[in-house]
Amino acid sequence: MIQEAAVAVALTISGSALLTVTGRDVTPAARCWLSVPIGAAGYLLMALVSLLVLETLDPGAVLIVSLGVSVLLAVVQMIRRGIRREELAWMLAGAGLALITVLVARYFHLTRLTPDSLRYLLASNDLVLPGGLAEMNRTDLMTRQIGLPALHSLSDLAGRRYLASLGPLFGAFGFALFVWLAVEMTREGTNRRRRMLLVGAAILFLASSNRLVYDSFYINTHIQMAAYVLIAVAGAWLAVSGRSRWSIPAGLALGVALLFRPEAPLVVAIVLVTIAASRASLKVRLALSLPAAVMVGVWYGLGLWRYAAGGDEISVTAPVFGSMVAVGLAVVLCLVTVSSRVRLWGRWLDVVGLGGLALLLLFYIATDPVVFGTSVEATIRNLARDGFWLLTWVAAIGLLVVALVVETIPDGRLWTVPILGFAILYWALPYIREGAWRVGAGDSGNRILAHYLAVTVLFLILAAVHNARNEAR
Repeated sequence: MIQEAAVAVALTISGSALLTVTGRDVTPAARCWLSVPIGAAGYLLMALVSLLVLETLDPGAVLIVSLGVSVLLAVVQMIRRGIRREELAWMLAGAGLALITVLVARYFHLTRLTPDSLRYLLASNDLVLPGGLAEMNRTDLMTRQIGLPALHSLSDLAGRRYLASLGPLFGAFGFALFVWLAVEMTREGTNRRRRMLLVGAAILFLASSNRLVYDSFYINTHIQMAAYVLIAVAGAWLAVSGRSRWSIPAGLALGVALLFRPEAPLVVAIVLVTIAASRASLKVRLALSLPAAVMVGVWYGLGLWRYAAGGDEISVTAPVFGSMVAVGLAVVLCLVTVSSRVRLWGRWLDVVGLGGLALLLLFYIATDPVVFGTSVEATIRNLARDGFWLLTWVAAIGLLVVALVVETIPDGRLWTVPILGFAILYWALPYIREGAWRVGAGDSGNRILAHYLAVTVLFLILAAVHNARNEAR
């Protein structure tokens, strides 16, 4: 348990230290709650370099290097502007929460395992062998990716097969970040009492989501993706709205998400195209898009292209090549549309992209309506009962429809377009994976809904607060 606690504290300190480069835009409290996802991102970047250059993963050495680089950056920042007690206090608070999470996770043994979980753990064992990526199953390498296996390879340092605290760490810090964002983003909204009641209700709603809580203890990629999607969307909005250095954690989240899910490139492309249509400055666009560009080039171009099943197929519909095209095009659009010459038409690029995605879905439905019909039936049954969401999404969707119509959030398309894009993508994925969604809590279609719940609820809070403020005027 001591070794696992040390790993958790190292990731926490690494994330907090790395985020000192954000200055005052990302407050010490926000850095605390971002520390585990960002610390994990730093570790994964080093792990990817190790796997591609050394062809194996030494989790202990990689963790030490990522921690050392982060601390060095923090020391440089502190020499330049001095050490603030608040920063150290919040860093210690993050380490304390990490320790408590490890103790609870290990004592109560709440980890949930399925056959999918075992595939990830087998992959984590393969990565530490000589030959690393070559040892992994070629199909698993594409569908499982290396994000979760590389993180669970840290269990070697604790003499275990997996880190029981990994999911709970992402769950605890992700939930704390959601609470911080909900309070901070609504600070200038309606009257304090009404605002806190609204935020409190949203917090209880998210905390009572059966599947999201389950995913915090389930060895799979869902709680990690939920955290990174939340950081990416909320961070991009904050960066465009004036706190530009929020683009650093948001950009890292977009980049590292590509290591977790096969559909992640499409999720990242949707967010980047939305940023392309925004009023973001060139500096913000670079920070948000370059990590994804580097990651898709290095991981998909040098890793998956060589080792994954179907990686060498040059076709837009081939999984590796198509993902590179999607992210690459989104990055180019994100950077090109900052020019005043193209900004006029570029401001509607996200709407055009959303329309194109909708047309693609309509084409799929017309081609094979049975897949869509089966997916609709399975989704309804999963949301109502069989998927164990306990009506979470039924309530959220009803509120979402209203919010999309009445929202008056500044730069609100940074929320509405990704949420609508994720919704369309959800219905298109059965055609891409060549199989309709199925009834049951274990189906991918039921499980990936967890990726977008926190973002949706945060949008609902913002929409309600800004709408109430406008009505008061």
